[in-house]
Amino acid sequence: MQFGTATLRKMKNYRVRVSRKAWNDIEDLADFLLTVKDFESARRYLDTMMAEVQSLALFADLYCISTMADILKYHLKARRMASHNRRWVYIFHIEDDTVIVDRIRPSKIITK
Repeated sequence: MQFGTATLRKMKNYRVRVSRKAWNDIEDLADFLLTVKDFESARRYLDTMMAEVQSLALFADLYCISTMADILKYHLKARRMASHNRRWVYIFHIEDDTVIVDRIRPSKIITK
């Protein structure tokens, strides 16, 4: 299908894999959330974050390779996606048909 001069391409579906360091980030966040929120609120917050991570299965290739040094220190072809509330950044890269989430970091520490 063609619209004007742009051609639509079929979106690729990726497998999503979360690295050990990213799981540690999630566990640290869960521990923190339980100190400031009740259990149900913390669970909903984490469920939302995990749904965002899983959305990379469809949308990963929409994000370009980052040029920011704070992102590239995790992988030479790292990309980033901001969370729903912009407080977190999902740092990931793509290898063949797999999206690998390298880290989940607070957005305030990503400055350069």
